[in-house]
Amino acid sequence: MAQGLSQQWETYESHHHQTWEKLYSRQRKNLKGKASDLFLTCLGKMQDSLTSNLVPRVDAMEEELHAATGWRLKVVPGLIPVQDFFELLAAKRFCTSTWVRQPHQLDYIEEPDMFHDTFGHIPPLLNRDFAAFMNRFGEIGVALLRAGHDDAVLGLQRLYWYVVEFGFLKNPEGEAKVLGAGIMSSFGETEHAWSRRFTLKQFELSRVMETSFRTDEIQQEYFVLNDLVQLRLELNGWFDQFDLSHG
Repeated sequence: MAQGLSQQWETYESHHHQTWEKLYSRQRKNLKGKASDLFLTCLGKMQDSLTSNLVPRVDAMEEELHAATGWRLKVVPGLIPVQDFFELLAAKRFCTSTWVRQPHQLDYIEEPDMFHDTFGHIPPLLNRDFAAFMNRFGEIGVALLRAGHDDAVLGLQRLYWYVVEFGFLKNPEGEAKVLGAGIMSSFGETEHAWSRRFTLKQFELSRVMETSFRTDEIQQEYFVLNDLVQLRLELNGWFDQFDLSHG
C-alpha cells in the first residue's frame, strides 16, 4: 500500500470547488425523502467538516469521525487491493481518494473519486452500529484471506456490494430507504434505485453472498436490510463455520 499520501488541499483550483459544490447541492436535494434516516442524520452532523461549498479537508472529517466512533481516514491514490482494504477496516480506518472529477464528469466516472468516497461512505461511519459492522467485516475478511478461503472472501465482496455500496435499509416505520454509497453519491443511481424500490429483494445473507454483480453497468438488483446489528450477528455466525487453522 502506498505510504505517506496526504490531501494537499491547497492545490485544489476553483473548478474543483465548483464541481464539488454542484455535486453536493444536487445530491443533497435529490436524497430528500429517499435516503435512510441513518445517513441523513450523520450527514447533518458532519456539515462543518464534510463541507458543501468547498472540497472538504480529510483531517477535519477524520477528527470528527474519530471523536464519534474511533475511526480514522487513510488517503489512497484510488482503488486498492482487497487485502489492504480489509486490513484498513479491521484497524478502523476507511480509505479515501482526494481527486475530484472534472466538470464534464458530473453524472458518471469509471473509478470512484473523492465525492463517492467521502459523501457516500464516511457519514454512516458516525453511526455506532454501522461502524461496528464495518470493523467486524474487515476483521473477518483479514482472517479468511490469511486462511486461504477465497470463495468466502468472494462472498464478503458481494455482501459489501449489496449492502455498503447498493443497499437499502428499512426505517423504524418499515419503509425501505437508500443506504449504499454507490447510490448516495450518484444522481443517476439514486433515481434508478428509487424507481425500483417496490421490487427490492429481502436481505438474506446466504442469498446475497451467492449473487454476483457487475461494476460496468447500472445496478439491477437491490436488497433491503432490516437491521444492522442483526447483520453483524449473522455475519459472525457465518464466520464461525470456517476452519482457520491452515492460515
